[in-house]
Amino acid sequence: MKRLVLLLLAGLFTASQAAAQSTGQVTGVVTDAAGAPLDGAAVTLGTAGLGALTDAQGRFTITNVPAGTHQVRAGRIGYSEQTATVTVTAGQTATANFTLSQSAIDLEGIVAVGYGTQLRRDVTGAVGSVNQEQVREIATTNVAETLKGRVPGLDIRTDGYLPGETPVIRIRAARSLSASNDPLIVVDGFPIAGGLNDINPNSIESIEVLKDASATAIYGSRAANGVILITTNSGREGPTRVTYDTRFGVQGIRKHVEVFDAEEFADFKRWAARRVNKYPCEGYTVCDEGDEAIFNADELAGYRAGVDTDWKDIISRTGQLMDHQLTVTGGSASTQFAIGGNYLQEKGVTLGTGFVRRGANVSLNHTAGRLRAGISANISNSNQDNGRGAGLWSEVAQLVPYGSPYNEDGTIRPQPTTDAQRWNPLADVQHWKDSNLRTRTFGNAFIGYELLDGLTLQTTFGADLTHRRDGTFRGSNSSPFRGNNNDATLWRNDIFSWISTTQATYDRQIGDIHRINLTGIYEVSQQKESTSEGRVQNLPYEHQLWYNLGTAGTVTGVSSSLREEALLSFMARLNYTLLDRYYLTLTGRQDCSSRLAPGNKCSFFPSGAVKWRVSDEAFMLNQGLFTELSLRASYGLTGNSAISPYQTQGSLSRTVYSFGDVGAYGYRPGALANPELGWEKTAQFDLGIDLGMFDNRVSGTIDLYQQHTTDLLMDRQLPWTSGFGEITENVGETQNRGIEVALSTINLDGWNGIRWTTDVSWSMNKNEIVSLYGGKEDDPGSGWFIGKPINVLYNLKKLGIWQLDEAEEAARYSRQPGDIKVLDADGDGDIDGNDRVILGRHTNFPLWTGSLTNRIDVGAFDFSVLAYARWGYTIRTDVWPGQMSGRYNQPKLDYWTPENPTNAFPSPNRDSEGAIDAEAVRYFDGSHWRIRNITLGYTVPQSLLERIGGGTALRIYAQAQDPWVFTDFPGVDPEGAEGNTVPSYRSLLIGASVGF
Repeated sequence: MKRLVLLLLAGLFTASQAAAQSTGQVTGVVTDAAGAPLDGAAVTLGTAGLGALTDAQGRFTITNVPAGTHQVRAGRIGYSEQTATVTVTAGQTATANFTLSQSAIDLEGIVAVGYGTQLRRDVTGAVGSVNQEQVREIATTNVAETLKGRVPGLDIRTDGYLPGETPVIRIRAARSLSASNDPLIVVDGFPIAGGLNDINPNSIESIEVLKDASATAIYGSRAANGVILITTNSGREGPTRVTYDTRFGVQGIRKHVEVFDAEEFADFKRWAARRVNKYPCEGYTVCDEGDEAIFNADELAGYRAGVDTDWKDIISRTGQLMDHQLTVTGGSASTQFAIGGNYLQEKGVTLGTGFVRRGANVSLNHTAGRLRAGISANISNSNQDNGRGAGLWSEVAQLVPYGSPYNEDGTIRPQPTTDAQRWNPLADVQHWKDSNLRTRTFGNAFIGYELLDGLTLQTTFGADLTHRRDGTFRGSNSSPFRGNNNDATLWRNDIFSWISTTQATYDRQIGDIHRINLTGIYEVSQQKESTSEGRVQNLPYEHQLWYNLGTAGTVTGVSSSLREEALLSFMARLNYTLLDRYYLTLTGRQDCSSRLAPGNKCSFFPSGAVKWRVSDEAFMLNQGLFTELSLRASYGLTGNSAISPYQTQGSLSRTVYSFGDVGAYGYRPGALANPELGWEKTAQFDLGIDLGMFDNRVSGTIDLYQQHTTDLLMDRQLPWTSGFGEITENVGETQNRGIEVALSTINLDGWNGIRWTTDVSWSMNKNEIVSLYGGKEDDPGSGWFIGKPINVLYNLKKLGIWQLDEAEEAARYSRQPGDIKVLDADGDGDIDGNDRVILGRHTNFPLWTGSLTNRIDVGAFDFSVLAYARWGYTIRTDVWPGQMSGRYNQPKLDYWTPENPTNAFPSPNRDSEGAIDAEAVRYFDGSHWRIRNITLGYTVPQSLLERIGGGTALRIYAQAQDPWVFTDFPGVDPEGAEGNTVPSYRSLLIGASVGF
């Protein structure tokens, strides 16, 4: 037995000695461009799964390297990666030295992930990125518009075309039925509220969109609907650099909703009268007697005189956009700074509309040994003039073309026709003012200290102060008063919020194969919002607008309110890397919200993610397809508490009581309290692939996800006998499933001096309601149906128009030829509310969205085109069928007559302003694709700049934004068309970027 043991030990020793003799080692030094050693650079061998971290002298040693040829890669945050090929001989040492050049921290290398950054290769969550060039490519007043079509799963929907309008933003569709579905906006690490209108797009350095639970969990409940991380310009080590960006452009209405001209409207009135036998001419002929019967004297005189006023041209104009940005950056190794200022002015295509924003931002960072400190601040002041808004275009659509907007002396004619219900829109342009003034200052300051090697403690304090003043004035010559009175409203809103974050981070390499990053956070935030409003009538002089309400003859209303809320949070996150190719992220956050009921204020939200860099495995070495290949999976829970701060407590409402002949004020219960109200929770699973093929000529990501939201915050209807109409409860479930694809290709790279790249973004989402009020019963009154998307369009379904040969069947439904033919869904022979059916997905929930970007560089010239599509949704609009009696004008439509037996729109009817079942013809397919942007640029060669002695960089360019939209929707634009008739526009711009 003893001899056997000795033989086994000898065999093991011999095998170990043989293995040692079949391996070698790789050593070397990693330095920067100046020759200084780089500490903490990672050097890895993809063939063997081995690696090492450089020491303070930049040296590294990798042992037990199998004999053979290997690819060795060296990299460090802030420096470009470098690869070398070494041949290892058994028992020998091979040398590989690297010189890494410093690179700008761009989105290809570094990704902001919340409370820190990561190398893109280390990211385990679903994160989409938009770089500075893409942001600045679109000239707009709102940052959200620059993101349209850039990130799969991010849906940006324009909600209107008044200057300064705020788009609707959704990340991976909507989850909640009643609570907010807006994403969290974080600027330079500071969460802000109130949208993106206050942020200058030209001051942005990068944007990340966090989509899955692993990526968003770090922000807890505030990130229930995803996160948009914005990083603004910061300083760089080097000489001071001044950059000036400017552009100017004109805007023209792309498409009007055409209304009937003079002759077309006359025919429309005649057919409306013929329908009820009130046009006394034989057959379908036109005669003076008939016209005199249906036209009033003023209209008839204008018609016979050939008056044909195009009212839409009266209130529209060529818009303008002017944008200026000045940025100064620089710094030393210890101190870096960035200062910027901007001015943007947009004159709208509608008279009386415009938007102006002025802003400045500053960033300062300083390092002294182990101490780091910095500040960043943004201030903006904007003013949005809306005039009468969309109502102006509604007025234009109904004005008959026979009136004149001006008197003979050139003054505005308030009432252009004898119809008392119609008013001159130019009078509203002059006497209806709506101005929204907004001033906002937000920023943060931090100080951090490296207590030990790899262990840093940092404290950050941020504040956000917003003041908004909305003033509305309607003069006596505006359409609401028509010479009799005036009114004014002044609304003020002040929001002050602050957040204090204490963060500890431990980041270390442990041995040659382990790396950990551990982050712990304690955070407190508060927000206070106050509003006040005054409404008055009968001001003595109108040019005072809303600035002196105390002079008014009548006070019609005074109100004020106060809202306060707070959030207390604890968070921990672990990022662990093994062999630089196996990744684990674990996150846990405890949020306590003052909005929720006692006992339910706090909840814990965990998440986890794993990632495997398959392309670094030894078995992938001999294949030529994948340059990069990683698999990701994540699962996590997020919460939503987006209800009113006092919604769990109930309320009182003031009411008036009668005591005999005397009225007195009292109070009654206003809302029913729910002491059990708690968090709305979403569990999300994500499976992702990151890939690069053919030496990264093709690269991209694919994500599959499922979200399951439970305990929905929604209003349950109550019988009025209880004294209340509804109560907010945690009832109901929704589910989202989707796929997201982002691909980039290098089609040509240097062929005859041409570089051509293509970016494709595509995402599809299936959103559905799983349960309501704890059961599987639909709620048709709210438009909620089990198994269907949130807020589908639910109404009568149009089959066509009843024709002459269908008169007998139409009569069964109390209809006649020329009326709208709708589906008798329940088959009871009667058309009523029980015949409503689901007509399609609401405009907030397209079936899929996608974009295609092509960029071609030829020498100093660059050319790019961005196309964007939004597909598979339905629009409800009030534009059609309009008023059918012939009293008012309306948008053109293909209406039914015995001579035009169309199935599009019903016959006009002089005795009925609205068509029977008119709701059935208000629905249209909104699917469309648009050319979002075309840019042609020229970068002046450095040699030419040196000869002319001006600047260090110069690029000039021309742009066309939204030049074309391709759709079957008959309105002005599928986006922003729901209940809005303000036309969209195309922009043509020229610009320049100059560096000094």
